[in-house]
Amino acid sequence: MIFQLVSKLYRIRLQLRPVAFLVALLLMVTAMPATSKPEIVGWLEGAYLQPWGVRVKAKLDTGAKTSTIHAKNIESFEKDGQVWVRFLFPYGRREGYARGFTIERPLVRQTKIKNGNGSHPRYVIELDICVSGKTQTTEVTLSDRSNYNYPMLLGRQTLAGRFIIDPQQSFLGDRTCPRKLVPKSKRQQVK
Repeated sequence: MIFQLVSKLYRIRLQLRPVAFLVALLLMVTAMPATSKPEIVGWLEGAYLQPWGVRVKAKLDTGAKTSTIHAKNIESFEKDGQVWVRFLFPYGRREGYARGFTIERPLVRQTKIKNGNGSHPRYVIELDICVSGKTQTTEVTLSDRSNYNYPMLLGRQTLAGRFIIDPQQSFLGDRTCPRKLVPKSKRQQVK
């Protein structure tokens, strides 16, 4: 008699297993956060450097793997036993001079960037960048972009899964990124 009862309970348990699996699966799916669809943006967008809230024109470039920011007077130094990088970020134009401020960040790594003129070593740091209301921490290389039209280039690592680029449009993204002015005491004149 006990054997029959145990056997019957075992069969019921096996029959309930698929139901329990479906209930668990349903609970998992409803508990998962909804993934946001990539937003359509133009080939040129406003990028806000956080926490400063400074808006710069950024070229969105799927041909570049890593993002790049305009940097002058790049130097490495040691802070708390770690290698850091300091550079002047010039932005805007006024009476032939650019405004700028100094940024200091821990060095993530060094890399070599290849272009038509060969390969060049560059420092890589992390910056918080807001584009179209979406802030993310992303790796950027430091480069003197004086001879380029735009002070920032956003590459595939920054764009992937977040944005789809419409090459015929510019400034499609919303402008809900936090914006502040760099205090005058922090600004520098750059020739």
